Amino acid sequence: MGKNPFPPRRAGVSRPSAGIAILLLLLFLFAGGCGRGGQENPSASASSSPGGGGETEQAVPVRVVSPFRGEIAESIRTSGTLEADREADVYAKLVGLCQKVFVEEGDQVKAGDVLAKLEDEELRLTCEQARARLEKARADYDRADQLYKEGLASQQAYQDASVQLRLAQADYDLARKRLEDTSIVSPLAGLVTARKIKPGDLVTTNQALFHIVDLDPLRVEVYVPERDYYRIRQGQTVLLTVDTFPGTTFRSTVERLNPVIDTASGMAKVTVVVENADRRLRPGMFARVQIVTEVRKEALLVPKEAILLRGDQNFVFVVRDGVAREVPVEIGFQEADRVEVLKGLASEDEVVVQGQLRLQNETRVRIVSEPRG
Repeated sequence: MGKNPFPPRRAGVSRPSAGIAILLLLLFLFAGGCGRGGQENPSASASSSPGGGGETEQAVPVRVVSPFRGEIAESIRTSGTLEADREADVYAKLVGLCQKVFVEEGDQVKAGDVLAKLEDEELRLTCEQARARLEKARADYDRADQLYKEGLASQQAYQDASVQLRLAQADYDLARKRLEDTSIVSPLAGLVTARKIKPGDLVTTNQALFHIVDLDPLRVEVYVPERDYYRIRQGQTVLLTVDTFPGTTFRSTVERLNPVIDTASGMAKVTVVVENADRRLRPGMFARVQIVTEVRKEALLVPKEAILLRGDQNFVFVVRDGVAREVPVEIGFQEADRVEVLKGLASEDEVVVQGQLRLQNETRVRIVSEPRG
């Protein structure tokens, strides 16, 4: 027998029919066509992108002011801590037991006010005895004086009576003084900032019982470098600010300038007296100090934010014919929010004070009336 030209088929596997093969081919071709239809059209994409160049330059919005005339001061800026110009610790003059305390911390007192009282019964009795002896000595002296004038007493008897009177007077004065010293009084007007005793405490003469601070005036000691030494004079105006009262400036004066400059630091001490009638300022507050050394009236001024700096050259932008032009300026005195212009500007110029950081020389601008947020 000859060989079978058809090999045997595996069990469970059938040959696909021609119709099924054609159907699968059509499905494949259909899916491929859909995929190509979903691709972007490169030319359409390119045509939708924004074109470059050819746009009109946009004017930069700015705010302007004209230079104005006003007063400006040159000052030396420094800082220090407010201190009481007068303050005192209060001590007892006698050793004794505290009987009563009349004040508390924070109380306002006057010079001579009684702050506390020591027990005084024994000293009061001693004073009464001294008074009685004084009265007897005065009577003895009067009698001796009369007898001496009548020639009935010797000069020695008269002198002895006179001495006894003076001794009795001294004893009484001392006893009265010790009795008065049981009252502990304030040596000055001010505020009680410390009370260190209470009734029943044993008080000694080397123990600070109270601390009194006079709040008006205060002083602040500041230090200035040697280069500024001869710019400072007694009586110059001083402007002082503290963090406790933002926006408030307190006026004061230079009281004295130390006659020597510290060799180690090259600084000189300046004492400033601060009037404090309303007692808002308190010792211990940190103060920023401006010592005004010169004042110029009718100076040409611009807001400080108008001044720009490139290298060592100050300049501003001035708007002319809708264009911002860079103008070099020479500046003088400076304060917190304004600057004196010595050269480069006229009062009719329009100086850019907002939007200048977006400008270059000859940038087109549009002036707006209000600051942009």
